[in-house]
Formats: sequence, structure tokens, C-alpha cells
Amino acid sequence: MPFLNPGGHDYIGANLDGWGVLQLVFAAIYTLVLLVLCGILWSQRNHPIIRMRKIPMAIAAVLVLHVYVIIVLIVYPLNEYFSCNAEFWVMSIYLPIGIGLFQAQNQQLLLISRGQQTLLTKDVYKPLPSGKNRRQYYWNKFVIWCKSSKEQDAFEGFIAAGMLVQVSNNIVRPHRTFADNYNQFLGTLLIYMISRKFNAYGVVAQPTTPALCRRGWEWAPSIIWQATWNFIAGPYLLWKIRMIRDIYNWRLQTTVAILASIPGTPLWLAAVYSDSLNGVSKYWNAAMWFLPGLITMQMLTVLSALFQVWRSKKHAKQVDGALEQFDIKKRTGTVGPNDSIITTSTRTKTSSYSRVPMKAMEECLTNNGLEYNAFYHFCTTKTFNGENLVFLDKAIKFKLEWRRIFNLLNVSNDTARLRMYRDAIDIYLTLIWDKTAKYPINIPSQVSRDLHTLFQDAATLIAANRPSKPRSGSHVSPWEEPADPFATTAGDHPLRPMLRRSLDKSSNSTEYISELDLGQTSLDPSDALNNFPVPATFDDTCFDAAFASIKHMMWEQPYQDFMKSKRNSGSSA
Repeated sequence: MPFLNPGGHDYIGANLDGWGVLQLVFAAIYTLVLLVLCGILWSQRNHPIIRMRKIPMAIAAVLVLHVYVIIVLIVYPLNEYFSCNAEFWVMSIYLPIGIGLFQAQNQQLLLISRGQQTLLTKDVYKPLPSGKNRRQYYWNKFVIWCKSSKEQDAFEGFIAAGMLVQVSNNIVRPHRTFADNYNQFLGTLLIYMISRKFNAYGVVAQPTTPALCRRGWEWAPSIIWQATWNFIAGPYLLWKIRMIRDIYNWRLQTTVAILASIPGTPLWLAAVYSDSLNGVSKYWNAAMWFLPGLITMQMLTVLSALFQVWRSKKHAKQVDGALEQFDIKKRTGTVGPNDSIITTSTRTKTSSYSRVPMKAMEECLTNNGLEYNAFYHFCTTKTFNGENLVFLDKAIKFKLEWRRIFNLLNVSNDTARLRMYRDAIDIYLTLIWDKTAKYPINIPSQVSRDLHTLFQDAATLIAANRPSKPRSGSHVSPWEEPADPFATTAGDHPLRPMLRRSLDKSSNSTEYISELDLGQTSLDPSDALNNFPVPATFDDTCFDAAFASIKHMMWEQPYQDFMKSKRNSGSSA
């Protein structure tokens, strides 16, 4: 069996020469490797470090593109058995579905970056439908969705609609995606129906050879969407993310993936419409020029996410080792006077790795306003987990509020207890419950179940009866406060350092909550929680388990990365 069939891709019989068999073997091996990697990535999809990437969408994009990769790899072996009609629909419809999914996945970086900036400036929980006005609820939600096409849910909805027809300019003008793509789909169908190249009942063009069938004006829709994605949408996205400096190299991954997709279209056009590449096209068909870019996009999507999981687990292992060393020192009585949880260095084969102790982060959270604001800025712009600090902030405010009301003011009535329960539900709705929180924190499943048991019934009532205007009586939820008693200058970050909320034993703590407010306030008739029985197990420790988990997670890696970045910027100054 010769390695190369002299006729090459001549549309005569099947090509089972050495080159054809090699392509089939490569397709099988590559498929196996990719499926294994996708399986590993799927098993880690809920890992905090990559959950924001929407791994199910990323894997869907990779697998849809992979089907196209397999089709391209079997074109040469199939030869005449891969018809022009099939290639027309694959290039005009199927490939845009994969590119549309990948385009939505690429947008995640931009959407997450934007969303992190709105954690404290927008209402951050989603309402639930109510039984009484479900139809009105869904209509209002549709109107809101249409008006917020730049938000994550709206963008993905437009992508989903566009994928069913044809993806073209949903980045540049997302509010016109469906209409534009629908017209293009109808155009593609019309071209197929009227051209005699694809069927006998057409009215234009003439039946032709398989090679010439793949040329002509009929392929214009495919050319248009490829040019739009590669030379308009791709560079536009690169421009939008140019200022993002995340620590995960996510921007670099997106940039390389977009750049890798650019050469495919002009090379495909040259191979189809230029006779000078006929010799190459005999063995490297026109569609194969997309393979380098597609494989690069697939591998970057999967491997970059897996690398971040590996890096995170490596950090966790180093923490466990350092903790074990500290425990050994403690048991043997060799702990130094300056040791605090972790002050030791874990040495690897290549470098010395030093953990910043937990006490330093606690000091940052409570006594260092400037560093706390810098840490929050780092979390929202580089690690994209600012919701964790927001939760720590709200949980501490909740506990301080409880102490003011029930300990300092010595108030104990149903109204005060219901108020604290309502404020706790605000935290649950905005940051914990995945049905309402836009950016839910990552806590152990048992802790989540316990909070769900405590708050779910009341939270459902509130979210289903969400008022058009925010409630103004909350003393815990800063996104609803009419005034901030701790605000200082306009230049301060909106997330106040915890020091400003700590109890000042030398001052009158009753300025923040007056006994009159709690003792004489009647319940709002429109409040969904009127006469709602507050669970007997509800107290100021309800968030303690979640708080401990989030605090440890933030110390384990984000705070270490923050201090490393701070040291590097200081040394380079």
C-alpha cells in the first residue's frame, strides 16, 4: 500500500493509502486523549478556581468543534463519499454552532470581569417566579433580559438562539444577533434550494464536478461569518479585554485562541479559489487549514483549566504540609515566640515557598483599611472571587449587628429577631443560594444544606415577591442602605474595612441602631415575611461554618497571591 495515492483527493473511490490511514489513526488517538482530558475537567468542574469559567459550556464548545475536526480528518479517506452537499451544510451551519459556543466561552472572561465590578453597586440576586403573577413575572423578566444584553445571561441567550441559525456578529451588536442570523440562515437555505450544484430542482447555476462544486458564490454565507468572527469579533474582544490582568493567564489563553483562529479563513479561501495550491490540496484539503487553530483552541481551553486546578491543589498540599510542620513543632514544644499558625517555609526542588500566616490576613481584614481595599481590588480584578470578601464583610456585619441589638441594647422581641432573620436571608439570597445569587460562594455541601434548611422557605417567599424598590430598613445589606454610617471620603472603596465596623467600647454604640426603632416598629404590611415563624435554631452563629470555610479558602491562595504580587511590585519599584 503506497503512502500517498497518486490521485490524492480526486473524488474517485476511498483513499486508504498511508496518509489516509494516518489521518484516521490520528483522529482516533486525538479523540481518546481529548475525551480523557474533558472527563477529568468535568470531574473538577465545581472546583472554586475554575467554576467561574462555566466548564459545561467550555466542554460543549470543545466537543462540538471536535466533531468538525473529525469530519475534516475523514474527508481525505472518504474522498468521493463525502459529498459537496454535506460539506456545504457543515461549513454553513454546523461549524458556526461550534464557533458560537466557543465565542460565548471566550466572553466569560469579559463578563466575569464586568460582573465583579458590580458586586456592591447593583442588586445582586435574581428573583423567583410567584404563583399569583407568574405570567407577569416572566414577561417582566423577558423585558429586563432584553434591556440587559451586555449581562451574562442575556449574552448566552442570544448565543443559544444564534447557534440554531447562524452565528455572525453577536459580539459587535448582540441586540441584533437573532434577526441577523435568522436572515442569514434563510439565505443559506435559499441558496441551497435554488442552486443546481446541490440539487436537480434548482433554477440557477449548472451541475458541475465535485471539485468545482466547492467554489462559487454559493459559499458566500460561510465566508461572511468566518470573516466577521475572525477579523471583526475576535479583534473587538481582544480590545475589550486588553486591560484585564488576571493571575490565571485567562486573558493570554483567550488572546492566543483568537489569534490561532485567524489564519484559517484566508488559507481556506486560497485553497478553494486559487489554482496555485492545487498540488497541496490533493493531500491537504482546504478545510484542514482550520485544524491548527481549532486544535489550539481546544487544547488551550482544556489544559489551561486543568493547569489552574493542579496549581490550586499544589498550593493546598503545601499548606497541609506547613500546617503539619507547625503541629509537630507545637507537640514537641519547639514553636518560636513569633510563630503564628504558619511561619515556616516549604522548600521545593526549585525554590523556597513561604506562606504568609493567617494572622496577617486577619490583621488585613480588621485593622488595615488601605491593605484591605487593595486586597478587595486584587480579588475583583485578578482572581475574580470578590464575592468571597463581600460575604466575609456581610457575615461580620451581621454578627456585630446581632451583638448591638441583643447584647448591648438588651432588646429581645419578635420584631428584632425577624429583622435579623430578614437580613440573614439577604446574605443567603445574594451570595449563597445558587438559584438567586449571581456569584454564589463555594462552601462545603453539608454547610450549604444546613443553610438551605434554615433559610430556603423564607428566601423563596422573598425572592418570589421581590419589590420593585429595595427595602430601606436593612442595617446589614450595604447594597440597600440609604446611608452609610461608616463612609468617610468619596475616594474610599465601597467595601469598608472591618475596623470601621468593630465595636468602639469608648463610644455610644446605640447611634447605629436605636432602641426606639426595634421596640416600636410595626411590620410592613407588604413584607412577605409577615407572621413568618423564625426558626428556633436561628442565631448569630448561622454563618460561622461558611465563614470559616471561606476565610480559609481566601487565605490559602488568593491572599498568598495578593502578598506575592505586593512583594513583586515593591521589589520592582
